[in-house]
Amino acid sequence: MDLKVGRKTLLDTESIEYQWIRTLASDGSSDEMINNSIRRCLGGNEDVADRIRRVALGLCPVTELLRVLPTNY
Repeated sequence: MDLKVGRKTLLDTESIEYQWIRTLASDGSSDEMINNSIRRCLGGNEDVADRIRRVALGLCPVTELLRVLPTNY
């Protein structure tokens, strides 16, 4: 699971990456389409992509995402 974004970006819920995800959602993209875009552009597996999407949309806290990342990430 290689992510192309760092921990600092993942902790910043106002980062451009999270804003991009919110834009995809507001444009009517399905959860599956957003998750596929996250995996293609930002990396990660299905679970990580889904959690990134959920953090971006305010459906879960960043700590839930951090729990599934390697401890040294």
